[in-house]
Amino acid sequence: MRHTFELDGIYINPELPEDFDITPHDERDEDMNWWWDKPYILIDELEQESWEEHCYRLKSDEHGEPWSDEKIGSKEDWLKHLEEQKENWYKNYPLGFRYTLRILDGGAWDRSTWKGTFNNFDEAMKAAKQLL
Repeated sequence: MRHTFELDGIYINPELPEDFDITPHDERDEDMNWWWDKPYILIDELEQESWEEHCYRLKSDEHGEPWSDEKIGSKEDWLKHLEEQKENWYKNYPLGFRYTLRILDGGAWDRSTWKGTFNNFDEAMKAAKQLL
């Protein structure tokens, strides 16, 4: 769960309007346009699917053709993948959190612009303040 707040003019984990990052700028409504030139930081933690969640997602037809058990692979391979993912996450984000800085500034035609990913909050805030 994300907790939204504002600190020194920077929005942290904001609740953005629906379809915020898939709406062409010339089709944005007032709620979306409010975000122009307002930097924000999204804070993420590593989230990993359990083996059961992984299988269920791939076997469902929600996103196309359901996968067979053979294509899904073994539980042992999945657990090895999770361990590698976790190791890489903590290598890049030693405190366990990833801080992504974005701003709606027209850098892309239909979404906010990525301004950097940081492994600590202070660096992300410093970069965000430079956008004010």
